[in-house]
Parts: sequence; structure tokens; C-alpha cells
Amino acid sequence: MCPLVSADIEEAAEQWQTRGWTVVHNLVPTDEIDAAVEELWEHFPSPSEFHSGSRSALRRFETESTDTRYRPESSPVAETDSSAGDSDRQFSSKQFLGHVLFPYKSHLLNRLQIHPNVVNFAKKAMDAEDLRLYQARIWGKYTGVTNYEQPFHQDRNHTIVPDRIEPGWWNLLGFLYLSDVEDGVGPTEILNYGDSPPGKKTHSAAGRRGSYLAYRTDVWHRGVNLTQEGGSRFLMNIAFKHAHHEWIGFDSFQQNANQGPWSKFAASCTPEELALFGAPMPGHPYWTTELVDALKDRYRGIDERPWREGLP
Repeated sequence: MCPLVSADIEEAAEQWQTRGWTVVHNLVPTDEIDAAVEELWEHFPSPSEFHSGSRSALRRFETESTDTRYRPESSPVAETDSSAGDSDRQFSSKQFLGHVLFPYKSHLLNRLQIHPNVVNFAKKAMDAEDLRLYQARIWGKYTGVTNYEQPFHQDRNHTIVPDRIEPGWWNLLGFLYLSDVEDGVGPTEILNYGDSPPGKKTHSAAGRRGSYLAYRTDVWHRGVNLTQEGGSRFLMNIAFKHAHHEWIGFDSFQQNANQGPWSKFAASCTPEELALFGAPMPGHPYWTTELVDALKDRYRGIDERPWREGLP
């Protein structure tokens, strides 16, 4: 096991703070992952279907399984800080096929996006209670779609100003593994904080499904090709920032807040869970009796009592 893979939350949080990354082993129980993944095929072709040679499966992956902004005809390759020494490794638009944005058709997958174990780890690592989820999507890859080899890079496309990498200011980027991410199916290659390409020592962020790769924006990392015959890899992007850090962002959730999957998801949330998306907590001056009534009406089945009890 890689020395920066840990099942201990305290140890993993310390690794993230000091080394810049960690893989939290089995952070989400595999039975919960497996139950949610049963519904993943509402968005993606199953690996067996995709590798059967079906043209319809490939078309589905390139269209239904890929948000419009990531399809090759409409998606410029994102600009990042990349290493000039990786001339044999290039970004390409096909590497970014298979992005499905939250909320998903599946309620189980939506609940997985804010799994309490992941949220609690982020709070521990960032040493903060008031966090915001700012990136939420599923990313699927299959062997043979393209060469997934990328140059080493840093994710500078999460903020409009230079990063301030220190307690109280940093943000946490992460991948929750929905499938086993082992050699042959593209585990991220990553360098420790302070190391730069080509790197004194590269690490493979491999892990079983339910593990969570957490890293910082100042850490060099790169995507790796899928070489396993019939291989595939699925993960959920889950990234957090401190509340009120408006210069950091990636995905917008308000644009889908009038859709059925979001409404069902929101109705299942506690105030603390909705606050991850920016909703005011009970006791906030935003809330009035009329607005709590409207919340109950908008999200049928929500337990509105905490908001009502917080009214003056």
C-alpha cells in the first residue's frame, strides 16, 4: 500500500495538510457504493455493453453520458499549469468525455455526492465546519476511447485569483472511487507537495471503490491511460471550499434547482446538507414564516421543523 493511503481519518487529514494529497481507504462502505453503482447505468453504458463493440453504446457515451460542454465539437481543452517536460503527453478533448453533472437521475448517486464520511473528512482536513460543495459530477472512462495520458499539471482552473495554500484559505479537491481504481484502469499519478515534474518520486493514487483521493491545487498530478482489456473507471468529483470564498468555483447548482432529481434530493436533506450548496441555515435572518412555508411546499416531504424552530 502506498504510504499516503490510509484508513485512519486523522492520519489522512494530516497527510493532506502536509504532503498535499492522500487516498482515504474505504472511506465510504463498499455496499453503499455498489448499491448506487447499480443505477450508474442510467447514465453510462455498462463496461460489458461498451466493450461489446456496439456503436450505439459509443454514441451514448459521447452524447447522453457527456455534458454538452465536454463534447469534442464544443469543448476546448481546459487551460491548466502543465509541465513543459511532458511533451509526449498531451491534453485532448476526448479525455474529457463521460462527464455527467449533478444532480443525477439516481437518488442514491445524489446522496453519495454528500456522503457524511466524505464531508466529515473534508471538515477535518480543512479544519473548518462551514464548507461549500463546489464541484459535483461523475466521470467515466473506458479502455480504448482515447489515450488518457496527460502531462503533469496543477488545477488552477478552480479559482480566478492565485491560490493561497494555508489553513483558512485552501480548498480540497477529490475523487470518490465508484469502481476499483487499480493499475491498468488509470489511477492518477501524483507528486508530493514541494516536488515538481518529472518528480523525485511519483505515486500511484490507486484504491478500491469507496476510497477517496483528496488533493490540493498546488500538487502536480496527471491522468494515466487505461490499458486493461475491457477496462473502465468511474469516479465522483467532490470538491469543497470555505464558505464565502466566492473566487473559488466550478459547477453551478442553481440552474438545475427546478428539476425533479434535485427536488427529491433537496427534500431528503438536513439543513447542514443543504448549507453545503449555500442554503441559509435555520436562524439566518433570511428566513420568515412565509419562506419556510414555501420551502415545505417546494420540496414536498422535507422536514422543515429546524427552519421553523429557528424563526424569531
